[in-house]
Amino acid sequence: MGCKQCSSDGRKMFTSEIAIHFPGLDGLHKPILLVFPELLVCLSCGFTEFQLPERELSVLIQGKAVEGANVLDERE
Repeated sequence: MGCKQCSSDGRKMFTSEIAIHFPGLDGLHKPILLVFPELLVCLSCGFTEFQLPERELSVLIQGKAVEGANVLDERE
């Protein structure tokens, strides 16, 4: 299966460290989510895919830390 953006077969897996921040001024008072997904990067166009585990996804849905998720403390 090729790249979803350009259909190239030139894709490669990479490890990563990603800090996900909530947008806007309200995001300053929400946790920063730290994830370490494998990235599937298209070496032709740069389109990148990754999937979040359910626990980390629930942090983004709820807007607050959940037990076991790797987050930086909520800011006040």
